[in-house]
Amino acid sequence: MITNILPAYTVHPHVDVKIPMRDNTLLSADIFLPSSKGSFPIILTRTPYGNNDPQRVKMKKWFVERGFGYVFQDCRGRYDSEGDWEPFRNERKDGWDTIEWISKQPFCNGNIGMTGGSYEGYTSWIQAPNSHPALKAIVPLVPLPDPIVNVPYQNGAFFWNMIVWGLFVHGKTNQNISFVNWPSLYNFRPLQNMAKEVGMENSITWKHWMEHFEKDAWWKEVCYMHQWNQVDIPILHVCGWYDDDGISTYQNFPGMRQNAKSEQSKDQQELIIGPWPHQLNKSTQCGDVDFGPNALIDLETEIFLFFSQYLAGEIHARNEISRLPYHHPQDRCRIFIMGENQWHSFSDWPLKEAIPTKYFIHSKGNANSVFGEGVLSTDPPIQPEPPDGYDYNPQNPVPYVTDPVRLQLGEACDQQSIERRPDVLVYSTPPLEKDCVVCGRVFVHLVCSSSSPGTDFTAKLVDVYPNGKAIQLCDGIQRAEYRNSLEKPTWLEENQIVHLTIDVWATGIRFFKGHQIRLEISSSACPKFYPHANTKENPSKATRTEIAHQTVYHEPGNETYLLLDILPDTFGDIKK
Repeated sequence: MITNILPAYTVHPHVDVKIPMRDNTLLSADIFLPSSKGSFPIILTRTPYGNNDPQRVKMKKWFVERGFGYVFQDCRGRYDSEGDWEPFRNERKDGWDTIEWISKQPFCNGNIGMTGGSYEGYTSWIQAPNSHPALKAIVPLVPLPDPIVNVPYQNGAFFWNMIVWGLFVHGKTNQNISFVNWPSLYNFRPLQNMAKEVGMENSITWKHWMEHFEKDAWWKEVCYMHQWNQVDIPILHVCGWYDDDGISTYQNFPGMRQNAKSEQSKDQQELIIGPWPHQLNKSTQCGDVDFGPNALIDLETEIFLFFSQYLAGEIHARNEISRLPYHHPQDRCRIFIMGENQWHSFSDWPLKEAIPTKYFIHSKGNANSVFGEGVLSTDPPIQPEPPDGYDYNPQNPVPYVTDPVRLQLGEACDQQSIERRPDVLVYSTPPLEKDCVVCGRVFVHLVCSSSSPGTDFTAKLVDVYPNGKAIQLCDGIQRAEYRNSLEKPTWLEENQIVHLTIDVWATGIRFFKGHQIRLEISSSACPKFYPHANTKENPSKATRTEIAHQTVYHEPGNETYLLLDILPDTFGDIKK
């Protein structure tokens, strides 16, 4: 079978084909084949979201017209599939059984690839370690990482959007979630009763999530990110800078480059990062910023080129077909640099060209709000500086600019209103004297203490315009008592100074001359994360809250700093 970048076939559908699992549960799949005799490379998507979305129909049709078969399957317990639905629990076995069935069908040439977005990306990834022999490649789009890494818990804090998602996928079909007055629930306690409050009275999923708020054996059963050394297939990793599940891509790509089972598979990893939210490649606009016409790409063609090579053994001239840059055969990474709004190609990521640079915080003890005196500098403190402090009240958490119904948390939104709060510490560089290009992972090394035994610390990287506009780039959270391990807490002694790392994920941006690099530090971001009660109570059962006094230190030996990957001054000179 020869795949062709131009449509060459009509589509022959087979609707609601029942595929048996090892326990005799029947899962429903729609199978679309080219109207030609023979066998074909097959693309598989396993989804909890249904298959009747017009965009999905268009995508299936696009690939089948070019010589691929496409199998679209409802996950166990969803839509036309039998069984009981519970996220994550059955995907490894059901995916394997589905691939086994497809590989034995006369329409399959023995080569299967998997793709899909978000949860579908997870169903692709969970098949990668010790994969079925017929699985030859995957293209996970904005995939979920290990559940305890990001959803439903992120570094110990409950990812509030999972309440919304849990209701959205409750039952056999997707639910209408717009009827819920979400803002009225931001301070609702106890968390374990939230499901009942929004109408999921009998949700076994919610019950299990509330019982398992640490990385225990129950969660480890459905994790995959510790198994990169057992993966031996090519992978095209795709996400956006504002994808609220982006940590999977930021860790999976370098994890595979360093640890994949063979040198060949290490070399067969590719990466695309655009200026997109979780709904990737749908709009040039993300929050308050329009990233211009280059922001959108022909993603179907990129997936086609990848699958053609690894499922059909056909290598097309990418530099002639793709709109993304390929300046060298080893340019396996195509990355959009915001600000300048241009695509660039690199041999690896994190970028070999980048220089890890520490930006230390400074103040005279009053960095509270944008009206304070917080400074960000590459110079470390050389003499004692008074620490900064604030009170974190779980009943009045720092807002997070978002619309929870959209199932998207984190966009290029203006943070000026947030930065006026006294419980937000703000540290900024002076206006830059020249452009500064940042591209890579972002971390904050925080030296802090609290009056409470358990609490959260948050961090946010911001691009400040000359007119004061403050655009969020990326953010993160760390539950202090899980600073050493997600498996068990190490409680704080009152005012005990500890060092912890906040993973702020990643960004790629040209900070223009006259802009400022800004770091925000606080202890809440609601409704992105459910506010910590500042007690030792079970977080799902806690009803009582306490105000915590937080202290952040910046002195010799106790330096707090932001860590950025800075590209050399000569990088990608552009005309301005």
